[in-house]
Amino acid sequence: MNQVTIIGAGIVGICTAVTLQQRGIPVRLIDEREPGTGTSYGNAGLLSVDSCMPIAMPGMIKKIPKWLSDREGPLSVRPAYLSTAAPWLLKWLKAGFSESGVRRLSSALRALHRDADQLYLQLLGPKEFAQAFHMTGQLHIWESEQDNDALGRQIRADNGVTPRTLNAQEIQDLLPHISRKVKRGELYEKNGHASNPYQLVQSLFQLFLKNGGQFIRQKVNGISRDGATGQYRIILAAEDLSASRLVVCAGAWAKRVLSGLHVAVPLETERGYHVCFQPDALQLSIPVLHKERAFGVTPMVDNLRVAGFVEIAGLDAPPDMAREKVLLQQAKMLFPDLDLEKKKDFWLGFRPSTPDSLPILGTVDKLPELYLGFGHGHTGITGAPKSAQILANLITNTPNDVDITPYGLDRF
Repeated sequence: MNQVTIIGAGIVGICTAVTLQQRGIPVRLIDEREPGTGTSYGNAGLLSVDSCMPIAMPGMIKKIPKWLSDREGPLSVRPAYLSTAAPWLLKWLKAGFSESGVRRLSSALRALHRDADQLYLQLLGPKEFAQAFHMTGQLHIWESEQDNDALGRQIRADNGVTPRTLNAQEIQDLLPHISRKVKRGELYEKNGHASNPYQLVQSLFQLFLKNGGQFIRQKVNGISRDGATGQYRIILAAEDLSASRLVVCAGAWAKRVLSGLHVAVPLETERGYHVCFQPDALQLSIPVLHKERAFGVTPMVDNLRVAGFVEIAGLDAPPDMAREKVLLQQAKMLFPDLDLEKKKDFWLGFRPSTPDSLPILGTVDKLPELYLGFGHGHTGITGAPKSAQILANLITNTPNDVDITPYGLDRF
């Protein structure tokens, strides 16, 4: 089978590349960055096989004014970018308007995530998988004693997701260093986390090279299609290439990459931040996600990572440096024993997000042999291996074992 060209060497692109290679298909991979140094580099590293809830939920619109007015809140929108983001934000609110709609989205997310650990095991092999992931669970916590998420709890149960409920004392027993402000929690015992997201991508990249893959490190300046030959022309910073089969896995940059083909995608950038510490800054055995303050703390092999926030400001705005102080405050509040003197770095990344929290996976009408694989938002590591399988099945005309209709571009 002819070579496949993939644009984007983040977790989705590299998983797709290795999946295709395992089926005997030669692959060429293009990215202006070293693999794994984009959005994949600094995320919270969560492998959430039991994640099945979209971001937008019924009743969320009532919370937005409070979030936006709180300088330390989980959501912010840069005023100068509001008019640009408004259409996407309205679609985002609409996606969570009805319970029936949210249930459909949840089922689709569940189908995409539930086998992620097994699919990574197939991609990496047992030895590399054991080094790449720690399947030790995740703890979601709240400071409020009252549970106001009856709908979410029911939807998760309907999808076969039943976390173990913990009271304040049980949380203290599990994590002695956690704040006593924490009143309740949910332990997702089937979930896990990456030892380090960058190293995960690099492990897959080395496998890709070992399998004979070709990597071109250049910026994609534009794509067009020759109607006579059916070939896609890719104009790079220092090269002019053609491809008969093209997969766009460019994450937050996919919208720009596809503009030359006049493919409109409802993609927005949910900017996220992290602060990293030396690994001995705090003794922590599992990731902890603070659901009210929208940040998480993940223990990795070479750092302790505090990640969070959703900032709507596009790809070009400078970082909001005040977010570093807020993350430090939040982390210290949750873990009073955290040694702030062992802070290593501060980082900004770009989550590629659709309004309904589902990625865009599939083909494009009137553009044969063009495949789309991006828009995974907050769950890129988890959604990547199944997305790669879906794309590989489409490319090889192999039936998928899940309904891929919910992920199609034509849903918008």
